[in-house]
Amino acid sequence: MLTTVQFTIVQGPDEGTRYEFRQQEIVVGSAFSNDLILSHPDIAPHHFRIVEDKEDIFLEDLGSGSGIKLNGLFVSRGPLHNGDELQTGPYVFHLSLLREEITDEFIQGLQVLEGSGGKPSAMKRPPVLALLSVLLVVLIYSGVRLSMTEREGEDLSNAGALPLPVHEIIGHKVGGKNYVDKAEFTFFAQKPKYRLRYQPGYIRYLRQVGIYLNDEKLADVPLTIDRWADELVSVDIPQTTLKMGEVNTIRFDNRRNPPEKTQWGVREISIHEVPIPKCDVEVAQKYLRLSNEKYEERRINDPNLYAAIQYLKEGLEYVIACEDAQVRDVLLETVDRYEEELQGKYEDFLFNTKKFLKLKDLEAARMELQNIISHVPDESDRRHRAARDLLEKIEKR
Repeated sequence: MLTTVQFTIVQGPDEGTRYEFRQQEIVVGSAFSNDLILSHPDIAPHHFRIVEDKEDIFLEDLGSGSGIKLNGLFVSRGPLHNGDELQTGPYVFHLSLLREEITDEFIQGLQVLEGSGGKPSAMKRPPVLALLSVLLVVLIYSGVRLSMTEREGEDLSNAGALPLPVHEIIGHKVGGKNYVDKAEFTFFAQKPKYRLRYQPGYIRYLRQVGIYLNDEKLADVPLTIDRWADELVSVDIPQTTLKMGEVNTIRFDNRRNPPEKTQWGVREISIHEVPIPKCDVEVAQKYLRLSNEKYEERRINDPNLYAAIQYLKEGLEYVIACEDAQVRDVLLETVDRYEEELQGKYEDFLFNTKKFLKLKDLEAARMELQNIISHVPDESDRRHRAARDLLEKIEKR
């Protein structure tokens, strides 16, 4: 098995630079003898290495001093997987691991280049017809690239907003309509609740492209380095930002400077109405009472705080369409307070997990992760998923 390891700097010096290696050991550091040289005061001469051992690939700290984070947690040695995030010093890397089987054809290809003593054999002069064919391919490719460059020069960032839905490719240097700086879309809001869906692609940097509704930020487009995302991404539209009975504008904003040097894209952009119940204050108040009961019992049973928040969110569905905002405001204020408490617990458990992993106390780290899973029982919640994934990695050690 051969593995191609790609390092892409997504944050820090030389952001956006990608390095690629195809060897069993890759040594990284500031010394010139390394395979990957990072010239920075926070990087040790021999900082870390990546080594392939049978079927697995491992990261090993070689005495960095400042430590190495793998997916947000300090490690001295650990297995690597495709898509991992590695942070050390001022650098944040996105890792891509591309595996290839060592086939008979691959070995034969190597043998063609081997002469006596393992030196490359002399290459035969290629026939004239082959040279002409190669030249023709180069000329055709150059013409295609020139045509694409000319089309990319037509920046449509200020050409006006497009009505949703839009299924074609929008962005810069991704083969569709060229929007260097931004792309805007409009929809008319007749209902109080909507959901945006889109497919991102070729997003190389954290917080590179932001999503805005009526100039209020909704979210950042997630990383999808050198490819299109496998699935559509959904973003719920906050009622506080939505303009009922008016045209609303959604903007995908490429915030890199200068934007013309950065590749980015979105496609299959659509807006969907989310059905809501009719106004029913009594039902909303019932959910509020249930939430308060769960909250009072939150120290008896770990999932109760999460259940209290879910009751509040269900109650909110019944007052979105109400003209009187009094009950809605109470629910919103309460859910914010409960969410803040739950997030505080999550951050405390995560901090303890990192501390115990640093001390190599795996059993204590497991207990902290189990606490996260217990307090956030919903498997679709990102906090639950993060704790579960880390727990699985610890169990494999």
